[in-house]
Amino acid sequence: MQQRKWLLQGAPPIPTAAEQTTSGSGTSTPTGERVVKTVGIAGLEQRRLDMRKNNELVIGNAFEDLEALMASAKEIVALAESFSSNGGGAETNAVANALGLVTTKEMLGGGSNSESLYISELSRNLAEFLTDDARGVLRKAGGIISLVDLWAVFNRARGGVELVSPLDFEKAARLWEKLRLPVRLRQFKSGVLVVQSSDRTDEKTIRTLLAWLNDLHVFPPDKDLPWDWQVFGRGVTAQDAAERFGWSIGVAEEELEMAEEKGALCREEGIEGLKFWENWIDDGQFPDRGSAVSVIWLDATESPDL
Repeated sequence: MQQRKWLLQGAPPIPTAAEQTTSGSGTSTPTGERVVKTVGIAGLEQRRLDMRKNNELVIGNAFEDLEALMASAKEIVALAESFSSNGGGAETNAVANALGLVTTKEMLGGGSNSESLYISELSRNLAEFLTDDARGVLRKAGGIISLVDLWAVFNRARGGVELVSPLDFEKAARLWEKLRLPVRLRQFKSGVLVVQSSDRTDEKTIRTLLAWLNDLHVFPPDKDLPWDWQVFGRGVTAQDAAERFGWSIGVAEEELEMAEEKGALCREEGIEGLKFWENWIDDGQFPDRGSAVSVIWLDATESPDL
């Protein structure tokens, strides 16, 4: 065991029987040198010195193992690059995916089409990253995530292989619809770019928001309200929506304003901030929500006295 030829080339020789023989007053080192046991302060200092040497040996072996692993990784990347140099773009992507790597510009080599090929492969890598059930990126974000947040998460997950620039990232995201991938890029009226699954629509989001607001007619509030909340419900803020659906605050604000623009919600701007209510004012687009009242006026300075 002292040789460990699989780790150290200059390992000490196998100890002989004479070197293995020890007496009651001393021991032998791996090199065969006699070490006399000492006691007191000198013994403590010798023990600390031996421990330091042992730690240095362990650390040195660990770095050698790490260098061997890095050398193997370089060989794998070189293999992928060899596929690319022979014109095997699909083979390069297959090898990278099988080994858990992400396509980089270096893997694709040079050439006039390398830039477009890199963006196309990056777009597919992004789609696979978003639809990976193990990571659950979209699920954790409530089904929708801003492009800036996704850029940070994706670069963090690459582990420093090659960070993607914001410009290349946006170009890759805009290719999803062209490549017919299961995710899409969406732009709100304010200009904010978000990422969501391709089957997510504004109508589904509005139905989800209205179902949540309908639940507020059933579940009692945390504090007493000056109106009949079982009939008229309650107003919600962007913070409430973010906590309910797992969205970021920015995404929650945009979705609520989208539902307001579609006529499903209306706003109340008061001293407690901006709140959104079921739209009892315009009931032409949506079905009748009850016969108790046809029109409710939401005052801008105080809660509605219903």
